[in-house]
Amino acid sequence: MRRLLPRPERPWTLLVGLLGVVTVLHGLVTSGSDLGMLVTTHEGTLVVFVLAILAGELARLRMPSGRETAPLASAAALGIAFIGPIDGEPTFDVGGGLVVLVVALALGLASALRWVRGREVGVPLVTASLLGVAVAAELFRAPGAEGTSLWDLQERPAVSRALVALVMVLVSALGLVIEVVIASGTRAERHRTPWSAALRDEIGEAAPLTLAVIASGPMVALMAPVFGLASLPAALFPLAITYLAVFRFARNRATYRQTIATLSHLTESGGYTPVAHAERVSETAVRIGRVLGLSDRELRDLEYAALLHDLGQLSLREPIPDGATVLAAPTDQRDIAAEGARIIRHAEGLETVAHYVEAQTTPYRQVRELGETVPVESRIIKVANAYDDLTGGSTDRARVEAAMERIHLGLGYEYDPEVVEALSRVAGDATVGRVGERVVAPR
Repeated sequence: MRRLLPRPERPWTLLVGLLGVVTVLHGLVTSGSDLGMLVTTHEGTLVVFVLAILAGELARLRMPSGRETAPLASAAALGIAFIGPIDGEPTFDVGGGLVVLVVALALGLASALRWVRGREVGVPLVTASLLGVAVAAELFRAPGAEGTSLWDLQERPAVSRALVALVMVLVSALGLVIEVVIASGTRAERHRTPWSAALRDEIGEAAPLTLAVIASGPMVALMAPVFGLASLPAALFPLAITYLAVFRFARNRATYRQTIATLSHLTESGGYTPVAHAERVSETAVRIGRVLGLSDRELRDLEYAALLHDLGQLSLREPIPDGATVLAAPTDQRDIAAEGARIIRHAEGLETVAHYVEAQTTPYRQVRELGETVPVESRIIKVANAYDDLTGGSTDRARVEAAMERIHLGLGYEYDPEVVEALSRVAGDATVGRVGERVVAPR
């Protein structure tokens, strides 16, 4: 039976978007009648938290891997999900639906401003944040079987403050776990990497910020009865310090990557390789690595090695035609790789990268037949380099198919079948224009 409607390219992203719409509509249906009360009674609280979430969302942090996160916005959103008594302001006794609407308003304004400024909106990231806060707000504020909620605990003098804090932290952690799981699913679908690998990297890279966010939201609510609305900037200050530290780390990583990229251009300047060859091989290699589930750290070293894989050509007296090492004699390929590795080893901290470059010419049959240990990163570079040498960077379907046919002739002998299968998925995306954005690899 013929399918009447085309299958969406990113079903998980579509599902997440629909869940976001449903969450906002649910908030409107259940709490829309209380919007007037929210504006007239809690205008001060509303303005402060909307501005805080808005500012935090506009100040997204780009991690070394390229993923974006908005820890300040998440912490402020969780703060309004928990907050109750506020010194100098009416007690924020509202339902979870109103909290969702407030957060959705702030995130929507931030998305609109990013769009106006010509920057990527990142709807999946925004939706993941909204859904995480929605779960936390409903769980904390929804009445239970006896008509009371977890939120009511903070108004009972007999209940230990430590117990209230523990409950808030647990609910905050659950909300952030949901946000991370949704975000990792979207990232896995976008980059065709296994979900488990995306979740592992999402948790591992943002762990310091995640732990700080988990604590910051409850801190806002616990400090509010004494500090009033000033509790928001006071509670977010430690998180802001962590944010700045991670920002500087990410910037240093980006600078280091630019240095590596500049070094890779030496072969282009000398006429040994075509323009942008190293960058294309690096992008293809990183895409293949993501499909194979490599970690962020492994992807970073893979990217560096792919950028520098042809550095050994600088030792040649005469350039190889079009710099296509795939057409060179095996002994020449090994000499070029060995010379490149020797040059790289002069740089501190690049020993692993040098090893990947040196092993890139090893035929896969030596792994299959002789049991030789060749890093998967080297096998990826071998395939990615052959692909770019044969296509010349073109995404024309005929050239891509011809290149893939040539590579398949060496399947199992010269090239790793698993890596070639991953390349087939990457090349297929490129020919139909589904992967048009530039790769942002770990740095």
